[in-house]
Amino acid sequence: MKKLLFSTIILLVFICSNAQTNSSEVFNSNRKKHYLHIKDTSSIYVNDGDSTELFYYALAPQGEIKGVLIILPSTWEVAEDAFNNNLKLASIASDSGIMTVVPSINFNLCMDQTAIGFLNITFRDVFEKYKAPMDKVVIGGFSLGGMNAIRYTEFAHQDSVNTYIKPKAVYGIDPPVDFINLYYSFIRTAKKNMSAAAVGEANSYLERMEAQFGDNPEVHPEKYIYYSMYSHNQIEGGNAKYLRNIPIRIYSDPDIDWHLRNRNVDLYDMNALDQTAMINDLHQMGNNRAEFINALGKGIRPNGMRHPHSRSIAEPVECLHWIQECIK
Repeated sequence: MKKLLFSTIILLVFICSNAQTNSSEVFNSNRKKHYLHIKDTSSIYVNDGDSTELFYYALAPQGEIKGVLIILPSTWEVAEDAFNNNLKLASIASDSGIMTVVPSINFNLCMDQTAIGFLNITFRDVFEKYKAPMDKVVIGGFSLGGMNAIRYTEFAHQDSVNTYIKPKAVYGIDPPVDFINLYYSFIRTAKKNMSAAAVGEANSYLERMEAQFGDNPEVHPEKYIYYSMYSHNQIEGGNAKYLRNIPIRIYSDPDIDWHLRNRNVDLYDMNALDQTAMINDLHQMGNNRAEFINALGKGIRPNGMRHPHSRSIAEPVECLHWIQECIK
């Protein structure tokens, strides 16, 4: 799965495995579903049949809300599954007074005006309804969710007029971060022609990027740079510079042996290449709270399958401790 973001087959396995989750654990009385008075006309939320309803889930603690954790879903991952897959983190967060919020967004290509507008509407509803502290927010997610979380946070710290909230910290679980490198990674996938599914996936997302950004990176490099979380060929990493004072974690399982053996993928096409470069650039800018969390060998899918691109590389208890430190 090139850049380990968009594989439909893997995601279907991922989704099906979550159907086995004990509903009595997940759909408890404390978790609330709030519908928003807007319709999904741009397909930022898919895998929900013909529905055009947009909403968010919230799990508030029993007592005082001491902080807010926003978890953004990965590609194709419905909000219910995003909650189920973060059940332990959401549960221990609630026990420590932190509310968890999961919005219904899982298929935007980038943090464009539609995506950022939806998140702003969602967050306004959350904070008006729950009266939670707006200065104690951490945002994160897996894969696409991590991309969205990082770019939203960059927008917030570039100019607070862009966003409804200004996250105190952000994390991403194995997110691609550089759209230009991602584009050429898909080009290499198509040329390798290792499988029909991989080629189809690559071509599909090459088309999406060219449609979203106006053409390829040679024609409109500025568009790819604008929407990227990080740009290796730009001074101070492009948009990464807006995180120079923000705690950020990128979790990764950089198992090159697994990639070579199972995907015919080398370091040029692993997310860790850009992730480590981004964290290194932030270190050079003086951000001593920018962390690359090396979770080598810890990637396990919910069905027990070994896969480096997995949510399991972020251990919930340790992640919560970091969240608590960030919102102190």
